[in-house]
Amino acid sequence: MKSKKVKIRSVDVPTAKPCGLVLNKQELSSIKDIAYTYPDEEFMYLRENEFDTFDPYNKLENLKMLDLSLNNIRSCDFLWGGTLSKESLREAQFPKLRHLYLTGNCIETLEGFSRLDRLETLALSSNAVQSFEGLGDLPNLRVLSLNFNEIRNFKHFPFLPALHSLNLVGNPIDPDKEDTEGHAHFRKMAIALSGEQLVKIDGVPIAEEEVKAADGYRGKIVFCMMEGFVPPIGVDDAAVEKEAEDFLLKMQQRLTHDKPLRLQSIQLVPGRRTPCAPESGKTGYPGPYPPTEGKPIELRVCLQDTRPVSKRKTEIFHSQYIFPVAFKVAGDASEVFVVGSVDEWQDEIPLDRIETENKDGTTSVSFQTNLYLCPGEYEYRYIVDGVEKISEDRKRMSRYGKGTCNYCPVQTNSFPDPEDDERDTILYIRWLRSNSTNGFSLIHDENSLKYTPTAQDVGHCLRAEVLSYLDGQFNSFVFDITCPIEPSTPECTSIEMEGEHEEDRTLFCSASYMGGAEGESLLQWVRVHPDGTQTKLDCHSWEYQCTGDDVGCKIRAVYTPVRQDGSAGAPKSCESNEVTAARPTIDSPQFVGELKAKSDVSIAYTFFRGEEGESRYQWFRLEEDDVSIPLRGETRQTYHTCKDDVGHMLMVHVTPVNTLGVEGATEELITEIIQP
Repeated sequence: MKSKKVKIRSVDVPTAKPCGLVLNKQELSSIKDIAYTYPDEEFMYLRENEFDTFDPYNKLENLKMLDLSLNNIRSCDFLWGGTLSKESLREAQFPKLRHLYLTGNCIETLEGFSRLDRLETLALSSNAVQSFEGLGDLPNLRVLSLNFNEIRNFKHFPFLPALHSLNLVGNPIDPDKEDTEGHAHFRKMAIALSGEQLVKIDGVPIAEEEVKAADGYRGKIVFCMMEGFVPPIGVDDAAVEKEAEDFLLKMQQRLTHDKPLRLQSIQLVPGRRTPCAPESGKTGYPGPYPPTEGKPIELRVCLQDTRPVSKRKTEIFHSQYIFPVAFKVAGDASEVFVVGSVDEWQDEIPLDRIETENKDGTTSVSFQTNLYLCPGEYEYRYIVDGVEKISEDRKRMSRYGKGTCNYCPVQTNSFPDPEDDERDTILYIRWLRSNSTNGFSLIHDENSLKYTPTAQDVGHCLRAEVLSYLDGQFNSFVFDITCPIEPSTPECTSIEMEGEHEEDRTLFCSASYMGGAEGESLLQWVRVHPDGTQTKLDCHSWEYQCTGDDVGCKIRAVYTPVRQDGSAGAPKSCESNEVTAARPTIDSPQFVGELKAKSDVSIAYTFFRGEEGESRYQWFRLEEDDVSIPLRGETRQTYHTCKDDVGHMLMVHVTPVNTLGVEGATEELITEIIQP
């Protein structure tokens, strides 16, 4: 068969080229007429003109690249139709814009540079920008250039999931490269904020060791940097963490200063932090506790009620976990403070002066405050006009090395008020887990003072919040943030064995793992002999079928937890009772021999479960009406028929017995009629 030759005609396919305008250095101050004439342009080069705004006044639906560098533009309101109102920000004027160049203008704020879904490049170098505030919701932004502006910190720095290159040369936040330590510190901050997708800073690729160093800033430090905190240079990460903790506390104290509940202290600690013993010669608390998977983390908070005394008594903030405690000093004075372990002996908390008219017309003076505290035992003393005052009631030496003090127990409410669900002035606790956007996601059904991190939390930071509601309306909230949760040492928290410990039966093992992402953990089955010696079995699955060799022995399952990085924890095991021999059975029984008079007839079968011992047999002759007559003395496996058997059927009972003397169920078999 001959093949056909087919000639294909060549076709020229025209490729569409982007269309646009190049109008650099044209002394233009308005684009309105040009935009009206050319509404479908894909790019516009308008560098070095005289624009103080960009005024097309109509949507440029196809515009992908706009260069307005070296003009006099002061705002990006042109992106939203000439105004930055909430209504205008709903619809961009250039919906397909990918590259925007505004270098060398007079822009002072980034307000409005947001929600440009397709924007990939934003160049704003050599302007007068002082803050990142307003920048955000730019999911595809890859290059951000803000060289030679006036940015001093990373306050309001947004999460930019696609950011590849960040350029901040010439800003106060970005020291000259000759300042080696300062520039490295700046890069560390930028990497910690931006995440793993960032590849270059100021045109210089990020090294792997820089990424590892930036991990020390994750969590509370990163959050505080977005609030304006600048980590000090030349100190270790633990010291920076402490400064960030102080920054966060002071920031929240300012925010709650005029609220009904003013924050005095808040802290997340693994378990209850225990003060140093007096005999140790040390004061305060021992070193840092890294938050770790499987180790409970406890919220400790102190809130001061700033409302009038009458409301403090009648409109209590209800909670199952945080309770109001009254501190009161009678007698006149200029000022009274309370200081103590309610905030780890950090600050003096002022008491309010209260004047009360007595029935006899005199006036009584006292100083009072209410603190909302978690259950525990708190040390305190009063300072009255600069003099420490200690009551004889509940007096002791401080466990924190603070000398003589009083103490106050705060007990939990073991029996919640059934009306709590109906309260509208409450304190509410919730826990959150950090996510990939530098934000936090709610952990459902976790609303108490303690939370135990799970494997899902490893590598993430936790945040605990206390929200206050006054008369049913949200009023304020305070919070603290942990460092990233560390994986615990690989650990088997529980191991169990189920199934029947009998020959030919199956045992099942289950184990619970803790310690980060699980790697190739090992399960080993072991036979434990009566004398204590052990034999490793060639089985590593979660089930094991007992054999005849296991009879009289115990079976042990040994689980060794192994983390993904290869780190192994201590093995843990569980053990069965002694394996018993299975009751033997027979299978495929059949008669062998001729079924006629004066012949040998035997019962043949396959024996299961152990080795066959002295199995028992009994032969019968079936008479009329199926009456079975046992044949005396016929208790062997083979029976020699006789003339009396002719015309009858024979029956045999077989009771399987193994070498250990264990009997199985008796089987019954019946022959055909015996022939002459």
